[in-house]
Amino acid sequence: MEDKIFKAVIDLVSIINRPDRDKKMIANAGVNLEAAAFRVFVGIGHLESTSVGDLAAMLGKNYSSVSRQIDKLETAGLVRTYPSNEDSRIRVSELTNYGKEVNSVINLTRQRIMREALADWTPEEKTHLLNNLKRLFDSLSKFD
Repeated sequence: MEDKIFKAVIDLVSIINRPDRDKKMIANAGVNLEAAAFRVFVGIGHLESTSVGDLAAMLGKNYSSVSRQIDKLETAGLVRTYPSNEDSRIRVSELTNYGKEVNSVINLTRQRIMREALADWTPEEKTHLLNNLKRLFDSLSKFD
């Protein structure tokens, strides 16, 4: 059973990580972002303020490629960076007000897509899915 669960998780992650789906999300949201920058942008929005290292770890990317995408996002006015209060060698990134507006549009687009995907699910099925996903996350996090 554990193998089947793991396969289902991999299937889910792989569909979420497909660049063509990112491009569709970008187009549906009507925002002007490259696919590589989009993932970094969404990651910053998800983690709120975050270090380059933590973001790179979450995305499974190397530090330098994430840093380059952050530079592009900062140039576009979507992200601001500053040195960490705890360690000035660490660069922290967060969304600007404009970035928050763009992220809100992306979130609304994602919500619409999820509503359409789950249209034939009952509220109870959705609640069970959410609870089980949270529980799976908590269980897997114990191995970090």
